[in-house]
Amino acid sequence: MAPTNQNRLMSAYDIKEGKIEVSLFKPKVQKPQTAADYLQTSFEVMAKEIHPLDQIELHRQTGEMIYSTLTGKAMMAQRLENSLKNTTAQLQLERSSSQAKDNRIKSLEELVIGLGHNPKDVKAAEALRKKKDEDIAALRK
Repeated sequence: MAPTNQNRLMSAYDIKEGKIEVSLFKPKVQKPQTAADYLQTSFEVMAKEIHPLDQIELHRQTGEMIYSTLTGKAMMAQRLENSLKNTTAQLQLERSSSQAKDNRIKSLEELVIGLGHNPKDVKAAEALRKKKDEDIAALRK
């Protein structure tokens, strides 16, 4: 990508009229945002007046610029696709973790409800300890 304060050169080949149109865009402001922020200088040249070797060189350079731009955009698209895949995988892991936590909370709530208001209920306290040990073992795996 070119810096925003850099001059831009654009060219187009008009097949119907056999001419090459070249425009040079020079920024008027420090950070141009729209086409009005550039000073445009344009000229036209008849293609038949340009030596064939120069035409070939112009087309070669234009092809290299287009290839470079397309390669850069393809690489950016690939990076975005990889980022999206990673984000999707992370979201699925977060959903699974959240569901596991919800299940643990529900089972612990059932045990606490089973205890009732009597904290001296030995069977319920042992069940609660056993469930806690199972949860810790599952988290260690």
